[in-house]
Amino acid sequence: MAFAWSWFCWLLSSVIRPQLPILGMVLLIAGSFGPGIAAIAVVRYADGQNGLHRWLKRSLQWRVGWGWLALSFFLPLAVMGLAAAMHIALGGTIAPSPASGHVLLAVVNFGLVLLLGGPLGEEFGWRGYALPVLQERYGWRVASLVLGTVWGAWHLPLFYMADTVQRYIPVGLYMVSTMALSVLFAWLLNQTRGSVLPALVLHTAVNAWGWVIPVMVLPDGSNLRPYGLAVGLLVVIALGLLCDGKPHRPLRSLSPSITECDASL
Repeated sequence: MAFAWSWFCWLLSSVIRPQLPILGMVLLIAGSFGPGIAAIAVVRYADGQNGLHRWLKRSLQWRVGWGWLALSFFLPLAVMGLAAAMHIALGGTIAPSPASGHVLLAVVNFGLVLLLGGPLGEEFGWRGYALPVLQERYGWRVASLVLGTVWGAWHLPLFYMADTVQRYIPVGLYMVSTMALSVLFAWLLNQTRGSVLPALVLHTAVNAWGWVIPVMVLPDGSNLRPYGLAVGLLVVIALGLLCDGKPHRPLRSLSPSITECDASL
């Protein structure tokens, strides 16, 4: 359902955008809500209205600790900043930040990214529904890698559309980045007892900090090395989390089909 909604909106957007740019942009944004719409529809169908309320209550837990929210917000900044520094140390150059001299615009951009740039439309589906269901069956490690592959594949139409971030990124490298990020998202979800809020913050930070620290691949194909370095750092973090020997208590209460939440939540 997520793929059908998103890919249909994006295909229609690519067709009509040259003639109707505003409507085309609306469809492009609407496509990003496919995972969230699919999750709501499936939970409502499987568990009814009460089940949907329970799922939303769990997903919107806000008492997760400010430390996790701060980590979600600043970790992408640290990764991108380190990647830029490594690129410069290797003799490369970084273009001036688009946010330089536009602090207020940069702050507003974070809000726009949250609402319209993917996080709000995706995370209730990927991390709110799909991940908890998958990890109950396969464990969080396998679930995160499987979901990372699906998450990356879901973006495939954007590689063939004009004016998208994915347009200029090698598909293979992007898939590696989504798998590495998926591990980080899964670890974070389990640390915060299934709340989607830290995932929303992390997804927003990943997308928005890329505008502040220019490590994304440019339209002329340049800037590939700092992006590759950032992905490499994410892979190192993901491997560290995957190799962590500490056991993670199964979060059975994350499943939308369970009627009662664990008391520890």
